[in-house]
Amino acid sequence: MANLSVEFSGLKLKNPLIAASAGTTKDALHCRQAQDAGFGAVILKSIQEESVNRYNPFPRMTVIRNGISGYHADTFMTYEQAFEGNLKEYCDEIKKAKEMLDIPVIASLNCAREETWAEYAVECEKAGADAIEVVPSCPVGAFVREGVEFYPIASKAVRDVREAVKIPAGLKMTQQMANPIVCAMDLEKDGADWLTMFNRSVGFEVDIETMEPIMHKGFCGHGGPWVIQSVMHWIAATRSHVKCPISATGGVTNYEDVIRYLLSGAANVQIASLIYMKGFDEIRKILEQMEQYLEKHSVKNVTDIIGVAAEKVLPLDKADRSRRYFAQVDYEKCVGCKKCFPVCIYGAISNDGKQPVIDSEKCDGCGLCSQICGRAITMKGKGDRDNG
Repeated sequence: MANLSVEFSGLKLKNPLIAASAGTTKDALHCRQAQDAGFGAVILKSIQEESVNRYNPFPRMTVIRNGISGYHADTFMTYEQAFEGNLKEYCDEIKKAKEMLDIPVIASLNCAREETWAEYAVECEKAGADAIEVVPSCPVGAFVREGVEFYPIASKAVRDVREAVKIPAGLKMTQQMANPIVCAMDLEKDGADWLTMFNRSVGFEVDIETMEPIMHKGFCGHGGPWVIQSVMHWIAATRSHVKCPISATGGVTNYEDVIRYLLSGAANVQIASLIYMKGFDEIRKILEQMEQYLEKHSVKNVTDIIGVAAEKVLPLDKADRSRRYFAQVDYEKCVGCKKCFPVCIYGAISNDGKQPVIDSEKCDGCGLCSQICGRAITMKGKGDRDNG
């Protein structure tokens, strides 16, 4: 059986799945559910210094389904607030979690004043937290909400926390900045034991009938499956510039997403939205399928795949521009669905009334029709035409 255990900033995890800070880890009981589902660690829902963020409005969650007709993209938008209590109550919850759980319990801090980060961190360490995630990146928190430059705030916060406590401390980044790679390098120099990429971004949705913002007429955090390629890009692009581990979060819907994150260079993967939508049982399925994947590919240790895909990224000038391709239809597989007819901007696809006819001379070889079809259209090298 494949070995899923990993080490993360001095913490030993039985697998690389971490229950992200969210309503799904709102208290010790929920953290216990996360452990029972198989998570390797939990991050307790963030404590926020701003008292207004300790009280949730209702309702506060919506799923936005949009996209081109025939396709879809789901956005999970929430007005979710922080831990519903003060610092003492938060520390009491840490103590309860440590009594109930065998896996690492990580505290999550979101402060509003520079001088408060160290104070909160010290109290969480006293309560027994195994590590601390510093979060100046909350999509509805003071710093992101007010649009101030992220790095100076994050830098001061992580330096203060690192100086104040002995347990590991990482920082949860935002994509809402000019250059995440440079920011990551600087935050590592500031002492971050790990970097989490990324917190949800600030989103905005409008009801066109009322002409008002949805959900309490404010900006919300938003995420979903659409975000994963962006996060993978920054992880793959950043990993060679830092020595500290990178924790991935955002968009995970299945075991394939977890594997993709690991191949991109993530040391572990945080999950929250999937649990909201499907429940904790999904984690058991993901772990089982991860083991099957590793066994299929004869990989003994999950750590052996970390960064494998990132190491194969080619520079722009190495992309294959030497061969030309054209689309070809396998008429035995074609069901005449006509999805491919409107997608060719080069005028290469016509039809006989039932099935597509592709002019290989007009075909640009872009590959879109084969992706839209997914069944009967394949791409052939122009040198293979006579043998196609």
